[in-house]
Amino acid sequence: MANDDFQDDVSFRGGSRVGWVNASFPLARLVASRSRMTLSSLGRYEFTPEQVVRFGSYGSIPLLANGLAIEHNRLDYPARMVFWCMGSREHVLAEIRRIGFVPAGQPVERPGGMPLRWSFVIAAVLAWNALFLFDQRGLLQGDLHPTPPGVGAIVALAALFLLATGIRLSERLQRLALAPGHQVGEVRALLGLLQLVGGLMAIGFSLVHVLANG
Repeated sequence: MANDDFQDDVSFRGGSRVGWVNASFPLARLVASRSRMTLSSLGRYEFTPEQVVRFGSYGSIPLLANGLAIEHNRLDYPARMVFWCMGSREHVLAEIRRIGFVPAGQPVERPGGMPLRWSFVIAAVLAWNALFLFDQRGLLQGDLHPTPPGVGAIVALAALFLLATGIRLSERLQRLALAPGHQVGEVRALLGLLQLVGGLMAIGFSLVHVLANG
């Protein structure tokens, strides 16, 4: 490879759990060299040996929940970082050790609670539901026949994409959305997933709406 850190490395394809977000095989890749380890899945998470406290086990169902937990001291990453191994977890760990990546980090105390403010989450959920109910306002008037998703759903999904994008990019939005002591990197994978889902569904619903009313 072009980067000297990864000229002599080991690489594995599998799944991952980054914070609240799970990615199944083959959406994650773990690469390790003597001086660096990278987990790629809905983002790129890099560690030096001094940033990894130890490796642990996570789950014990072969092919379904056979995870290698990465216990680390980076406060800008989610506390829970897991690589789902396809095959033997012990083999992955042995290869990481063979290449010379040795955890040397010290544990750190993390801020308590969830990274996002509850007030922000509740306000976003209420606004989301209100936009979807706009398409179903006939139900509130006694019409028991649901209507297909329309403008309200499209606006809700587009707003989800824009809000997730804004939180990733805007420090002002981060101050509104994040609980004290937490960093945007802790929810970066979740925001990336919301961008993907919100953007694709907004486009899909828009096309359906245009074709149905064209």
